Amino acid sequence: MHKIILISIFVSLTIFLSACLQDEDSRIPVRYTVIVTDKVSGKAVKEANVELTNEVQAAQSLQTNSNGTVIFPSEESYVNQIIVTKEGYFPKDTVDVISNPDTALNVILRSITMYLVPVDTADTNSN
Repeated sequence: MHKIILISIFVSLTIFLSACLQDEDSRIPVRYTVIVTDKVSGKAVKEANVELTNEVQAAQSLQTNSNGTVIFPSEESYVNQIIVTKEGYFPKDTVDVISNPDTALNVILRSITMYLVPVDTADTNSN
């Protein structure tokens, strides 16, 4: 009985890992849209630096447009980190994004909203 359970667990784990470690030809591209807003005012933050780093540590860096949006070209990586920075704002912590590769789609679309906190809000909150 224990042997059957162990075999079942092994087979399930093998299937799961093989899905996670797909070969490069069968990878599904992921297109990231990142929206950056001011945490206090709720307004879009233009010209914020948005860096996307994939699972092999290759980084792309773009700036947000006047709507606070940046769209990264399709990335064939399922584990990514996003860092948003802009002068006058506190640095944004890294956000880890994991996309599920088990899909029948041709491309995975991910939309992520990130907030920046203005540096001068620390002064107004301390009064």
